[in-house]
Amino acid sequence: MSSRAAAPARRTHPLVVLLRSLLAVALVAAVALAAAVLVAPAPAVAGEPVEAAPAELPAAQVDWPEAARAAGYGVVGIDGGADSWEAWGSEDAHPMASVAKLVTVLVVLDAHPIEADSRGAVITLDGDDVAAQARALRENAPIAPVFDGMQVTQRDLVEWSLVDSAGNAIWSLANWAFGDMDGFESAAAAWADRHGFDDTVLADPAGLDARSVSSARDLTRIALMAVDDPVVLASMQLESVRIPGIGIAPNTNRILGQHGIDAGKTGTLKVWGRNLLVTAIREVDGDERRIVGVVMGTIAADETDAAMISLLESVWPNFANRTVVESGTVVAEYRAPWGATTRAVTTGPLDALVFADDAPGWSASVDAIEAGAVPQPVGEARLERGDATVPVRTASLLAPPDAWWRIANAPTVLGWYFD
Repeated sequence: MSSRAAAPARRTHPLVVLLRSLLAVALVAAVALAAAVLVAPAPAVAGEPVEAAPAELPAAQVDWPEAARAAGYGVVGIDGGADSWEAWGSEDAHPMASVAKLVTVLVVLDAHPIEADSRGAVITLDGDDVAAQARALRENAPIAPVFDGMQVTQRDLVEWSLVDSAGNAIWSLANWAFGDMDGFESAAAAWADRHGFDDTVLADPAGLDARSVSSARDLTRIALMAVDDPVVLASMQLESVRIPGIGIAPNTNRILGQHGIDAGKTGTLKVWGRNLLVTAIREVDGDERRIVGVVMGTIAADETDAAMISLLESVWPNFANRTVVESGTVVAEYRAPWGATTRAVTTGPLDALVFADDAPGWSASVDAIEAGAVPQPVGEARLERGDATVPVRTASLLAPPDAWWRIANAPTVLGWYFD
């Protein structure tokens, strides 16, 4: 019996083995890469602020007095702080009359301030002050009797000027502060220029000169400055003042204490008429508010007072609680790289006590959100004045990236691992 030898086994070519190995590795790598792309954690998406249209609030409604040739008003600290909002009527310059004394006091106190609880500098009067008294008498202006060598305080002259409207007292104050009338006029012009009072000129400290002029616009701002100075405000608030040689002199502001009016300054000049500047306070929504008013160029005293009261009473109703930001206002947008979007919206209104259309600004802060995040709180919106806030939340789900987008943008997705 014959036998045959077995054929030797065929060996796989090394190149084939290599190719098979590479293919297996590539397949494993592809599967691993695909898995990495499909499960890569999507980055958080930040919210981009959206600028909302400002609230549409009604403009101020004011009854401008027909009896006055010019008028203006201002509102002090409508946010409970030092900020002011103001408006005015005529911008034409007119004689200030004795309202000029208030402006002179502000000019003097700017150069020689008085502490609120102090009487200021002690001033020794001389012959020039006696001569000023005689000039005031010739002009039929109120006076405070003085004599050569008389000693008074800076605050005495301020109070006599603002309460009794003594013409010689304001002259003595300006002369002491700046050395002479040329020095006073130079200082007054520099003061007006520094504060942007383009319509205001002080040709004399008392307003007896018709060339001492201002506009309702400037005087409104000057009134706001006056009530911001505690010495000036306290002086204008005095119901009367004691003047040596005269006794008790009442405040020339006849409506002091009426309609919330707690301070002011009067002025009368034959060639022009009557002017009146006042400030009034009233509680509005639990907070004390202050407004100022100016009327110029009226004729009779009763007409002047009635014009001012009418102006003030028309200003107060412009204070109101109004909605500054509506509920559902979009404050931010979330835009994911894979195209998903959602918005952040306010969950309620933001209300504020405002004056007419002077709405405070507002801002919102929002957190980043994760892919797939359901509607949730993400921050708050806040008014720039006061402490009113309202929560902000997303309006809808932020859809996560789908598998096709992940695969099509694999390099970007893989980069998420390193972000």
